[in-house]
Amino acid sequence: MKIALDLRRIGNPGIGRYMKCLTESVTAQAPEHEYLLILPPEGEHLVHAPNAEKLCTGLEYYSLREQFELPRLLSRHKVDLLHSPHFLLPLMQPCPAIATMHDVIYMACPGDLPSHAGRIYYRLMMNACSRMATRLITDSEHSRKEIVRYLHADPAKIEVVYPAVDPFFQSPADAAQVASVRSKFILDCDYILCVGIYKPRKNYAGLLRAFRLLRDGGTPSQLVIVGPIAEGEPVLRSLAQELGIAQHVRFTNFVKDDDLRALYSAARVYVCPSVYEGFGFTVLEAMACGTPVVCSSATSLPEVSGTAALYFDPCQPEEMAMQLRRAISDDAVRTSLIAEGHRNLLRFSWKEAARQTLAVYRQALQLPLPRAAYA
Repeated sequence: MKIALDLRRIGNPGIGRYMKCLTESVTAQAPEHEYLLILPPEGEHLVHAPNAEKLCTGLEYYSLREQFELPRLLSRHKVDLLHSPHFLLPLMQPCPAIATMHDVIYMACPGDLPSHAGRIYYRLMMNACSRMATRLITDSEHSRKEIVRYLHADPAKIEVVYPAVDPFFQSPADAAQVASVRSKFILDCDYILCVGIYKPRKNYAGLLRAFRLLRDGGTPSQLVIVGPIAEGEPVLRSLAQELGIAQHVRFTNFVKDDDLRALYSAARVYVCPSVYEGFGFTVLEAMACGTPVVCSSATSLPEVSGTAALYFDPCQPEEMAMQLRRAISDDAVRTSLIAEGHRNLLRFSWKEAARQTLAVYRQALQLPLPRAAYA
């Protein structure tokens, strides 16, 4: 069997990590198959798969050209099965296709995609993908239900395959790395860490209000928000200034993995305040680094975090502040959360994700090709 994996977004910090880890696990676990990895320009070294053919291309995502060129490429390389670890599939398919549909965030949270045209395109392509894919993979039972709800997809064709933590984050940073990152970002006391891009659903405004309540209640700490939040930073800085906490909040923007692991490892607590997540990789990364997790009780997050987090209603800053205070100040709670975090991680394995994904590949090749999306 010759399997193509469309990895043109492997350079992205979120979905790219999923693509890299899954591809490396699948190709290592089933070396009897042939693999074609479709990569972005200069992407050859972003994934380690010595038994795979790598094809670097300038074919852009969301372009009209890809709708013609990608099917030709698959035909030319005599591909038996395409796996797109993203929701985008060519409308004309020369072979069966699998897609990983991580979530339906822009349907559930339209404010995260301000462009009206962008929302229309997203909905059209998501609907086409759900109809054309021979099988769908998603990250959580919550996302499976949402895909059925918003896209009316056949639940029988959707397989939940839990992803896992990147091996790089599976052990804490050492003391020297922690000291270095504290100095680099001027972190001179205990701090709360939050990692993610800037979107309304990430609920950073709610986090800032909870942090203000926490400090007003006599818990001294800093708040560190990590991630590319360029368009939201002025808004958040203004709110922090208004709340009187600006001097205690650090915005690092994007950081390299070495610094990110050290920031996880040195944090007093990790907080995920989101109102919507399809999975929630960052809570698992924090647990892997031995950091207690305080987490929103919304959407997929309880499914992922299990008994290894303290939960709060993301619309209630008072609840968030209360749970943060417990995780910061109560040593017994902290010890329990850290231990539960390590146990929780045992539920998530790239080896198991690869095994389940390969099973979906085999199922797909036994099924007929679907009718065209707009037939």
